[in-house]
Amino acid sequence: MTLIPKNNKRKKEEANITDEVEEDNNTNNKKINDEDYNTIIENEEKVDIETLKKRFKDMYRLIKDEEEKIEFISFVCGHLNVNIEPIKAINKESKPDSILQTIIQDLKDQLPSITTEAPNEKITIPKNSSFEGYTKENTINVDGFLYTEEDIDDLIESGELKNNYCLDCGSKSITPINFISHSTTPNQLKYMFSNDVLGGNCNLKQSTILDIGSRLGALLYTGYLFSDTKKLIGCEINQYFSDLQKSMINRYKMTDRIEIVHGNILDNEKLIQQSDIIYMNNVLEFFQQDKKKHIEFWQFIQNQTKSKKGLKILTIPSLEESFKNNKIPLKLKGWVKKIQLDSPVPQDDPTFPDYQEIHLYEVL
Repeated sequence: MTLIPKNNKRKKEEANITDEVEEDNNTNNKKINDEDYNTIIENEEKVDIETLKKRFKDMYRLIKDEEEKIEFISFVCGHLNVNIEPIKAINKESKPDSILQTIIQDLKDQLPSITTEAPNEKITIPKNSSFEGYTKENTINVDGFLYTEEDIDDLIESGELKNNYCLDCGSKSITPINFISHSTTPNQLKYMFSNDVLGGNCNLKQSTILDIGSRLGALLYTGYLFSDTKKLIGCEINQYFSDLQKSMINRYKMTDRIEIVHGNILDNEKLIQQSDIIYMNNVLEFFQQDKKKHIEFWQFIQNQTKSKKGLKILTIPSLEESFKNNKIPLKLKGWVKKIQLDSPVPQDDPTFPDYQEIHLYEVL
C-alpha cells in the first residue's frame, strides 16, 4: 500500500510552458564537438568502472522510443565489434501488460467507489511532517495502481473528482485537494521485479515473496506476470480485500503461484519463516494511530527476521523514515544493510521521486 502524499500540482507550469520549450530547444540544439570530448577525457585520468556503468545506464534511460533503443544497442555493439542476433522491435504493449490492464479495469468495476476504500474501512491521516496540513476534508484517496495522472485529470474534468475544496463554505477561499494512494503504480511494481531491484539481487525463481498488507493484490499480479518468482503470498487483514484478491487470482488462473492469507501478520509468523523476500508498503500509517501498535509490529518483524540472514526486505518508504515518523525505538544497525538501487529514470523525470520511495534491505 503506497502512502505517498501527492499534492495536486496539475497544470501548474502552464504559464511558463513557452519559456521552457524554448529553453529545451536551445539545449537540444547545442552540440559537443570533438575538442570538448577530448577535454572531458583528458580531465578524467581514471574513472571508476561503477561510475562508467552508471553513466551508460543514464544515457540509455534517456531514450524513450523502443526502436531508438534498439538502434543505440546496435551502435554500441557494432562499435565494440560484438556480433548480436537481429533485435525485433518490442511491442508497445506486451501480453503481460495487456493482462495487467484487464485486471486493473476489472478491479475498478468491482470496487464500490473511486476512493477504493472497503466498506466500513476507517482511514486516518498520519500525524507527521510528511502529511502536515492533510485532513479528511482536503484529502482524497485515488489508488495509484488503478488510476494514472491522466485518469485523475479526466475524472476532475468530468466532475467525478473535486480539484479544490472550500476553506470557508460559500466563499472564494479555496485550496487544492491532496491526493494520496494506498498502492504503487504499475511502473513502480514492474521496476521492483526488474534487474535493478529484485531481479538483480535475488534468485526469484527460487524465492517466495510475502506482501504484508496486500490490499488489492497489485504486487502479486505484477510479480506473477512480469517475473518467474516461485511463490507470491499476500497477507491481508481486511476481509473485503482478502476476498477480492482471492476472486481475482481464481478468475485469472494465478492460484498455482499466488496464495492469499486472510489475517493479522502477528498471528501468522510461519509466513515470514517461509519467505525469502518481504514487501511492506506503509502497512500501518493510514490505518493505525496507536503508536504502541506500530512499535509492536516492528518489534515482531525484527524478531522474526533477524535470524534469517540474507532475507530481503523491500519497503515504501524507507525503514529509516518509518522509524523516525512513528518514533520506533529499534535500531537498524546490526539487523539490516541497505542495498543501493539505480532509478530507471533520470532525475529530471517527473516520476523520479516515485522510484526514490522504493528501498531494499538485506538481513545481516
